[in-house]
Amino acid sequence: MEASRSIGGRFVGLAAVSGAAGGVVMAMWMMVYSAATDNGFWSPLNVCMASFVYRSDAQMMIHDMMVHPGMMSMNSAIIPSHLAVGFLLHMTFSIVVGVSFALILLAAIRVLGLPLLATRFGYTAGAVIGGLVLYGLMMYAILPSANPLMVDVTPRGAFIIGHVLYGLTFGLIAFALLRPTITSPRLRSAAA
Repeated sequence: MEASRSIGGRFVGLAAVSGAAGGVVMAMWMMVYSAATDNGFWSPLNVCMASFVYRSDAQMMIHDMMVHPGMMSMNSAIIPSHLAVGFLLHMTFSIVVGVSFALILLAAIRVLGLPLLATRFGYTAGAVIGGLVLYGLMMYAILPSANPLMVDVTPRGAFIIGHVLYGLTFGLIAFALLRPTITSPRLRSAAA
């Protein structure tokens, strides 16, 4: 019984899978939103995420948008290397965040002894709150110094919804996959 409660490679792997699933849902939301606003389906990966690496290209795009204000679109030509880098960065961030969320929620369950977090609803709500906290950290603490170009072009409302969808997807999948680890014997009856 105790072995099922330990943190090991299986726990990290399942948390990573859950984070990747959340990342796919968030990326799909952002790409559909981007396409619906005439900014190009692939722009969130091809432009925004790729701008972490290809800064000069992103700066040029922002410059062009400012010089031609009527053309405030990120819909640019798809560059395979940018798309691949954007995809890899987004999925890597999603996996790292998923593992971090799983560890934080597990610590909150075990250390604080909150039985609500050991339920599907509580765990998922905790992950959604984590997604909102992550949004705040990204927009106001991390991106302004790490990638200010992304702050300038990111639609705030869509980005908030994307983080909520990430947390919701992660929470539902992670709870299903990690339930034997996150529910201790004394909390198991409360989690059912």
